Formats: sequence, structure tokens, C-alpha cells
Amino acid sequence: MLAAIFKASYNFPRDTNVVGGICGTAFFIDPRNALTANHLLNVDNFQPNDNFLYCKFWLLLENGQSSIIENEYLKSYPSIDTTKICFPEIVYKDLFNYKTTIADKGNKFILKGFLSSVPENPNLRITLDWDAQGELVINNFNLSSVTSIQEGTLEEIRNISLNSKDVKINNKKYLTLSCGGNTGLSGAPLLKSDTGEVVGRMSFGLPVDVVIKEKLFAISIDEVEKEILQ
Repeated sequence: MLAAIFKASYNFPRDTNVVGGICGTAFFIDPRNALTANHLLNVDNFQPNDNFLYCKFWLLLENGQSSIIENEYLKSYPSIDTTKICFPEIVYKDLFNYKTTIADKGNKFILKGFLSSVPENPNLRITLDWDAQGELVINNFNLSSVTSIQEGTLEEIRNISLNSKDVKINNKKYLTLSCGGNTGLSGAPLLKSDTGEVVGRMSFGLPVDVVIKEKLFAISIDEVEKEILQ
């Protein structure tokens, strides 16, 4: 149910100078809907990189498939740093196993996501091309080379508030993880080690402005479902 969020910016159709890469992680809650972090993906993020005119977003799935994300597919919930991607058709066609539970302090977890392309990661093999209509398409990629897996225990569960450049939350239940991690894990599901159930969704790490984070924080999945399922 895991996918990487990929962004590319360019100046004109068939441009050979295309820039971009993986921004972060998303996961499906049903075959048409996925969740990620709002600071990674919202309508404002559809602005191209500096000095470029256009941009596109995709979800790259672990099974080698990709789907274009249009900005009208997005529902943002900034108060819980969450974006729901609502595809008009079935996208995730593999065995579906989304189940949730409430986290307890001391639970062992697995956090699986992807390495962002900042700085550029040479291990990601990806091929971009242009189709007959002048649309940018992804031909091939290999996510296994940029997969990041962290394990540990839940150190603390408490309500927190944060007012940073791209994450603004007020008194929401967050899970403090015992491990650090890399930029790119934002949006990833936090899973209980013994059951595989989702207990949270990765939100932010500290320090804020570095690639390798010393401490990670996930919003509790019950906070997310309370907002997105009403």
C-alpha cells in the first residue's frame, strides 16, 4: 500500500532539462484514496521549481506502476498536517491490508518510506520521456533502491503544537519515536511490529532544516481518521 511522491518541473513540452525527484511517501487507505503529509503535497506545492514554468506530480507504487496526481484530487487538512489524495479511479490493485489501531507507549514499530531526492540520490533509476501528445511520462523506476526502514519503540504519546514554516498544528495527539530518520519519510505509515496495523502517519522530524533528523514525530492515526472520515 506504499508509494513515493515524485515531482518534476520543466519549461516546455519535450524539454530535455527536467528537474525533480522524490519528495516523500504516501500510503493507500483504500484502492482509490491515499494519505500523505500536507506539507509535502497541497495545491500550493504545484508551483514549479525556481526558474521553471510547469510541474507535475506522480505517485510511484512499489509494484512499478505510476499514477499522475492532479491538484483537484487533493483534500488538505493542515491542522493535522495531512493530505488525502482522492483518485477518480482504482489505482491500488494489489492485496489490500489497511487496518488501524490505537497506539500505546512502548509499542514496537516499523516505519517504511523512501529517501527524498534532496540531495540527489544516484541510486534511483528512473526514466522520463514525452508521449505523442507532448505529455511528460515516467517509463521506468526502481523504488527498492531508495527504500528506508526504521524500527524502534514509541517513547511518548502526547498532544503537541508546532508553528513552523510548513507545519502548523495545534494541540493534536502525536507519537514520539525512539529513532531518527531521513527526509522523505514524511507521509509514511507507522506500523505496529507485531500486527502490521497503522498507528500513525509520519509528520515531521527535528532539527527542521537538515536532511537527517535526530527525532521523528507521527500524528496518531485516530486523529487523522477523526478528520478525514467525517
